[in-house]
Amino acid sequence: MTGQRAAAEPYATRFETEVTSIDGRRVWLERSHFFGASGGQPADRGTVGDIAVTDVQYADGEQVHVLAEEPSFRTGHRVLCSVDWSFRMYCMRAHTASHVLAGAARRLLEEPTCVGLDIGAQTVAVDLETSATLDDETLIELDELVNRVVWESRPVSWDDMPLSSARERDGITVDAELDAAAVEKGRVRVVTIEDENDNRNRNRLSDMNGSADPWDVTACGGTHVRNTREVGPVTVLGRSRSTDGVTRIEFAVGPQAIDHRTAEKRAALAATAALDVELENVTDELERVRTARSR
Repeated sequence: MTGQRAAAEPYATRFETEVTSIDGRRVWLERSHFFGASGGQPADRGTVGDIAVTDVQYADGEQVHVLAEEPSFRTGHRVLCSVDWSFRMYCMRAHTASHVLAGAARRLLEEPTCVGLDIGAQTVAVDLETSATLDDETLIELDELVNRVVWESRPVSWDDMPLSSARERDGITVDAELDAAAVEKGRVRVVTIEDENDNRNRNRLSDMNGSADPWDVTACGGTHVRNTREVGPVTVLGRSRSTDGVTRIEFAVGPQAIDHRTAEKRAALAATAALDVELENVTDELERVRTARSR
């Protein structure tokens, strides 16, 4: 197994294990399903024993669990652990959505390269290195493509393969620094979002010359859902461009996406009422008003 157990088994959230070491509030476990912060994905929340976990750090192939207080249990004790499912699932949805967005960007922009990810509590940011300029129309197309792939219920899978093979394969870019959590002992963990019509039960990685074209294939050490339909609602919010040619795209998933959609709907209805036109005519009417005012 390459990378963290949580990434390999993202739906496992309750487990019992032995405590192997304690240093104040820092605890090591024989086996852990907690995700340690890496690659732009935050650490899991939950409890070890009855004590809240405030942070999980992933270092040297091990999770270090930082607890809210020093534990009463000792090294050698067995403890019941629980990962906060709501937050885990949010991160799984958000991280998978970032892969869907990356696939959409590759179809709309000039050779974009993902150079960063930041999963926040309210929004998710994907940093793309590209020479293309993202205008409003492209942003709308990104939003549409992402939501179509979610609706199409595409299978999502993860497995590991030799690092040398990944570097030789078209479509996979392995950044040793960015994807550090995905690389281990000469192997790399790869996450694949399948082609729309590819629902066959086969290992994508074993079919190196398959004719089907996956939506996205990425070296990644994060947690993901099994099918894009589990991502739920997504709303692309906006973009910003830094001085070094990196474009940041922000989006929301779940309730936050619904809230933004609701705000957009209210704004659209207010515009139709103020301009006294149908929704599809708002853009033309606004242009007419702007032209009239500039005269």
